[in-house]
Amino acid sequence: MTMLRVALVQQATVWQNPAANLTRARGFAEAAARAGARVAVFPELFTLGFTMAPEPFAESIPGPTTDAVAALSREFGLYLVGSAVEAHAPHPRNAAFVTGPDGALVAAYRKIHPFSYGEEHQHYTGGGDCPVFELDGVPCGLQICYDLRFPEPFRALAAQGAEIVFIPANWPARRISAWSTLLAARAIENQMAVCGANRVGRDALGLDYPGASAIHDAFGEAVAKGDAAEGLVVGDIDLSALRAWRERFPALRDRRPEVYMGLERPSPGEPRS
Repeated sequence: MTMLRVALVQQATVWQNPAANLTRARGFAEAAARAGARVAVFPELFTLGFTMAPEPFAESIPGPTTDAVAALSREFGLYLVGSAVEAHAPHPRNAAFVTGPDGALVAAYRKIHPFSYGEEHQHYTGGGDCPVFELDGVPCGLQICYDLRFPEPFRALAAQGAEIVFIPANWPARRISAWSTLLAARAIENQMAVCGANRVGRDALGLDYPGASAIHDAFGEAVAKGDAAEGLVVGDIDLSALRAWRERFPALRDRRPEVYMGLERPSPGEPRS
């Protein structure tokens, strides 16, 4: 495969109403299939909104939400990236998952960095793994929203060979410039394609979400970028160009992790701050 068409779903999520949101998800999946997409990505917690009352919605993975999304994958012949509140102790986990055209659960990822500024850490338990999985033979990874501010998991995914990372998000308007900058930065520094799907509209907490979903190629250029309208943002990732760039400009091979490991530790005799 040399090209991969991705559709990012800019959804105005119905607050804490899984049935309504899954009904709307079918329309988005159908539109993505009509647009020729192979993969469609829904925003973070797309069946609920970014709720800080997750316990009533906690479920297993696989479970009801993955089953519903898998049915859409089968119906429309798509890979779909969804998310759900996963049951876990002491708190549920904010999880993303991928279902395949055959209805199989391809991968699951648990958000490593709960958004402490918004008190997410008081309601969700962070994950501890960055799995790499394949979509039609293309190595891919997942991150979720606030994870975008932390370069380490993206570098870990790149070191495992990931060429594309999908990022479901609920990123508010007041910090949208950081969203756009960080999407490009993660792509540039890891020579990977980065696909961020952000919701639109206003939630029950009064936060506004401006979309600005985007697909960035391995050079950091925006292949496709949305405005604040509900709908799809569709773009093609040129995997041949990505692989050729990694080979021609092998920045990832110039890393020196043995040096980096010591940089956060004080030198001998240096006072600790």
